[in-house]
Amino acid sequence: MAKIQYTSYNFNIPSALAEMDYKTLKELLNANPKLNINPTSSFIETFNTELKFLGIGIMCGAVASFDIAEWINWVFGIPAFIIGSTFIFNLLPTFFSYFGYLSEKSSYYSKLKKDIIKSQTYIDFNNLREKRRWN
Repeated sequence: MAKIQYTSYNFNIPSALAEMDYKTLKELLNANPKLNINPTSSFIETFNTELKFLGIGIMCGAVASFDIAEWINWVFGIPAFIIGSTFIFNLLPTFFSYFGYLSEKSSYYSKLKKDIIKSQTYIDFNNLREKRRWN
């Protein structure tokens, strides 16, 4: 039986904020409450190679569908089929895993930002984080 392999993305929660980091972020958020503390992630940069191969597969499929000559259908149809199969069985699960990772990461940093804004001191912040961890 064939085994489908794909890349799985998981968000690993960073270690707790140090007091100096908390104070720095607190000052920045007091100055600009709309500041985004979530590190950026680029779908295009992460999947650059995969997207290029997908584009090649789409072009090969388009050329093969023109039915110019039988040998052209085979030459362009086989790579289109292989890339299409790879997309369905490998890239789609990887994409969904990546979107789950982005969702978890965004949720974590959103809650972190709320706790920093809501707290008055570093101890207060740690108490909020501890309550959130157990809820």
